Amino acid sequence: MPQKEQKIAAAVYLYQVDNDGEWGEIRFDFATGTAEIVWLAELDTVKSNVFASTAIRYIYGLPEVRLLKEAVVMFD
Repeated sequence: MPQKEQKIAAAVYLYQVDNDGEWGEIRFDFATGTAEIVWLAELDTVKSNVFASTAIRYIYGLPEVRLLKEAVVMFD
């Protein structure tokens, strides 16, 4: 009997701006295509959320079957 393909409906990711700062949290709802920044990581700015926004774009750019448990995203 073939295995049913399971789709991931939601996920929570932690992100960090540098190697020793406080972690931030982003929640994804893949069913609706939305992401919510729950709290910002240390050194991320309230106005631009540039690091959280980069992490969100990176995660949404992945094929669903490749959602990662952990990743390092380079930011220039």
